[in-house]
Amino acid sequence: MACLLACSISAQSAVFLPEGEPVEIAPNSYGNKSIRMVMNAANEPVIAFGSSGHLYVTKWDEEADAFGTPLEIDAASNVFMSDAEGPRMASQGDYVVLTYQLAGEWDNGARSVHSTDGGVTWSEPVAMVSGVTENHFMPCVGIDGDGNPFAGVKVGNNVATIYEGILRSEDGGESWLPAVNASDLADGNAMCECCPSLPFYAEDRYYDLVRNNNSNIRDFWLMSSPDGITWDAALDVDPLDWMLSSCPASGPTVTGPLGDANYLVAFMSAGGISGQSRVHVSQVDLGADGGAGAWMLTEPVTVSQFDNATQNVPMLAQWDGGNEPLVALAWEQNSGGYDIQLALSQGEEFMLTDIAQNLTEAWGGQHRRPEIGFSTGDDGEPLLHIAWQHSTSGTVHYLKGTIGEPSIMVCQEAPEPHIISEPDGIRIYLTEGWQHARWTVWDLSGRLLADGVHNGSESIWVPGNNLPSHAIVSIQQPSGARWAQAVKR
Repeated sequence: MACLLACSISAQSAVFLPEGEPVEIAPNSYGNKSIRMVMNAANEPVIAFGSSGHLYVTKWDEEADAFGTPLEIDAASNVFMSDAEGPRMASQGDYVVLTYQLAGEWDNGARSVHSTDGGVTWSEPVAMVSGVTENHFMPCVGIDGDGNPFAGVKVGNNVATIYEGILRSEDGGESWLPAVNASDLADGNAMCECCPSLPFYAEDRYYDLVRNNNSNIRDFWLMSSPDGITWDAALDVDPLDWMLSSCPASGPTVTGPLGDANYLVAFMSAGGISGQSRVHVSQVDLGADGGAGAWMLTEPVTVSQFDNATQNVPMLAQWDGGNEPLVALAWEQNSGGYDIQLALSQGEEFMLTDIAQNLTEAWGGQHRRPEIGFSTGDDGEPLLHIAWQHSTSGTVHYLKGTIGEPSIMVCQEAPEPHIISEPDGIRIYLTEGWQHARWTVWDLSGRLLADGVHNGSESIWVPGNNLPSHAIVSIQQPSGARWAQAVKR
């Protein structure tokens, strides 16, 4: 199994090497709902989690080489805890902000707390909304260029007209301004009523990723604003157009830039040919159209690696401490049991398809809802931190590890294939080590366009009369070694 795994990731630029076994961050009496994780200025993971009505925060203690005793947030209140719709957290250096909702108080129950010492001590709860008579639900938080938090909330009592409201603070979370409508320019009349949004600040502009509801088409839109007040742009970053009459309760994740102003957006969708819940990655150029951005491509993280699996809860993280950006994408996957999958890519030309590494198959139980973050180790090299929900034990598990070169694990020496996109097709060059390998060409929604078995010829010609502008070439040896690459024509 280890050899097949090594071969299947040999086309990656990096591989995760865990340091030891996973640890439980706290006993199961604290619960394991609504896991969120950020990194503080000291490269320490800060984790929020809890049980019904109770929200806790714990921070890694370097001296104790363990997580500290969890601190309960707003212990006097009944905090609404939900894996998809529960509390959210963001950090910038040692400033950490945590937002949540009080159960049953859907109009004025949004709250925030913040820490200025990296998660050691926390402020008293701050009411984010007051004096309103319609729901302001599920505050999801980001931090702007001035170090002030801003949050997206679902505003409205009618699911047919719910909009995305943005709340801003101008004093570090001590108070909040009234919500402004951020989603008016998106198609349709409503936002997805219980899908978490993702506010973030990039390229000197405010952004908010939101799942739309346009007559039950549930896809992701990128809203943006120059000042957080006037939201003057909306970009469809999800071309799959998933038609669903209920709320998927699943949100997006983002990382970047990968050179210039290119960013990656990952999300779950059951649109496309497979009809299964699968993770997809879109690339957007935030430098285009005055900061409104331009959609570039969308591709799945699975084309041929998993035949029958459902995927959800993608999480992106990026390390910029080297010569090239290092991107990690983790998600939960159910293939007869839940495990955490991880794909790693290094360089501006990202590749995250069909290279997943199963992080948890060696340990029993159900492993769900990952959170990830990078730090820099004492040797200047990246460390990847992963926390997830261990459903069987009712605890949060945590694991960290280094990033290694795949060459130390490769069990075959066939050089990587070489692909040339020509005006009238695609030419695939395979060396002798790939003899009898099966090759396939897919579109971005998972539709098989062409396939065959390499017969030893110098190259494989795939005519372009039915090839889209973006495709994925996947090649698998009889031994199980797999290689894949996105192709732009």
